[in-house]
Amino acid sequence: MRRAGLLGACVFCLGTTSCAAPDALAPRAAEAPTLASWREARRKLAALSKEAEGQGARTLKLALALREPLTGRTLEARGAVAIAPPDSLRMILLGPGGTTALDLWVRGERFRFAVPAIDLLKRGDASTPRAAMRGLPVDFLRWWLLRPASGRLLWHEVEPAGDRFMLRDGAAVIDLYAADSGALSARRTTWSGEGTGAKKLDEEVVEADRIGCGTVRYRQASTGLTVTVTCEGEETGRAPNPRAFADPDAPAEVDAAGGGAS
Repeated sequence: MRRAGLLGACVFCLGTTSCAAPDALAPRAAEAPTLASWREARRKLAALSKEAEGQGARTLKLALALREPLTGRTLEARGAVAIAPPDSLRMILLGPGGTTALDLWVRGERFRFAVPAIDLLKRGDASTPRAAMRGLPVDFLRWWLLRPASGRLLWHEVEPAGDRFMLRDGAAVIDLYAADSGALSARRTTWSGEGTGAKKLDEEVVEADRIGCGTVRYRQASTGLTVTVTCEGEETGRAPNPRAFADPDAPAEVDAAGGGAS
């Protein structure tokens, strides 16, 4: 079970390197987009968002295989994630023996990230400094699980087998590719600072065979962490219990009234 704790240790091993300003990452086609092509790009992006969020509140049963970058060993965990678009999720993964390997709670801008095996517990919200978020995949998971096509559109290109969108989501720039087959891939680069003084914090890549219940592969550049998540089932006919989205550290009666610790 101590091995399962390396999930958190790997997630926190982030470095910082200098690089170009975030908005400079948007590719430039030979010709500027027309008003009609820009409207079509926004329509396609909205359709992707609707497809993802249109599945509504649901629970996914997951099997996870994590390759440790230090030893090369593969760890396995199982669990579930309860999703309530557009702003709430709770993910609990269990390692061998049924002990909690990871517990992530997100509600709006608030989050709680715990890896009990290494006594790791982090909480934060919109005011949390970016430096304190290094190594926490909270923003990425919030974006991917709750609103995978959201962000300010910077650029769009029609490719032979799909559409490529460049998006700005807070401190991150996202290269999102939606294939005609239904597969999705995204490269999320997170930055600290603005303009020429911006520094690259990390780069995360996800590849999914479809929106919703499917197989997803995740890679984190700074640590070499590789994770494959297989959706083993999806409950869509019944919404998750609202208590799943309550703040784990707040008294039940306070959270139900809309309060709770942040």
